[in-house]
Amino acid sequence: MAAELEKMVLDALDSEDPNLLRAACYLAGEMGLSQAERGLIKALSHQAWQVQAEAARALGRIGSKGALPFLRRLLKASEGDLRQKVLAAAGAKPGSGEDSEETHPEVLRAAAVAINRIEPKVAQEALLAALAADQPALLSAAMAGLATLEAEAGRERMLELLEHADAGVRAAAAAALGRLRERQAVPGLVERLQDDDARVRKEALIALNHIKDARALGAMADRLTDDPEAEVRRVAAIALGNTRLRHPEVIEALQKALKDRSPEVRKAALSSLANLKAHQALEDAARLLGDSHEEVARQAAVTVTVLGAARETPEYSSE
Repeated sequence: MAAELEKMVLDALDSEDPNLLRAACYLAGEMGLSQAERGLIKALSHQAWQVQAEAARALGRIGSKGALPFLRRLLKASEGDLRQKVLAAAGAKPGSGEDSEETHPEVLRAAAVAINRIEPKVAQEALLAALAADQPALLSAAMAGLATLEAEAGRERMLELLEHADAGVRAAAAAALGRLRERQAVPGLVERLQDDDARVRKEALIALNHIKDARALGAMADRLTDDPEAEVRRVAAIALGNTRLRHPEVIEALQKALKDRSPEVRKAALSSLANLKAHQALEDAARLLGDSHEEVARQAAVTVTVLGAARETPEYSSE
């Protein structure tokens, strides 16, 4: 079966259908098909940027040294300025430049990540060296760069930096570990939910939102109900809804947040209850239809509709 699937993927790399081609690129990377190198390099010049980005990611996953000249060409980088171009591409904002004739930022980022996977010495080693410093700004920049380049190295140091004396460094460590979806960071991130600095607590919540580990639910629910900062409570509400886990402690915390003094928190709690399809919160959500803040009342209407449908239509069970 494996050999048959490999052949299907390799054949699909010659497809004219961009959706099929993109899927083939993804599978080639996930399966580590080194024999897909030719087709993936060809896909780098496809007119659809989504195909280009997927092909670049796949070439990085299979470690294709033969693709390096083509990936450098995407970055318009010479050997001399390759490191600078890789770091600049890694910092490009996804979604910007949609209508530009220039290479799409997400393609540039994918090429940068691929080059870093194939030749870590280009940028990763410099960033790792910076992690040995004790300058907060340098440490934060290095962690952000490593996270953007999806580096495997440096994660143990980031775990240590969750306890750094500088709050900015702690926040940067939490953000980087979240972007890397580092599950080993969950205990440390849960500890940071008690941090004295609100920025750190917020970044820890965002990181746990990315990682989605049930071990953190109780601590996240506590931030929603007890944190003194409204922005932290709002992020906690969003993160709990994104877990898609309808644990009783999560639903109870979100229902309690419907009475929060901040309208932004109430709105976030309503949205999360809708995400979770927590129909037991229908009546509580309905009470906010008369909320004094228009956006909260509008979200309440959406949530009531979703929860009403969830109550009327039991979810399918395979048991």
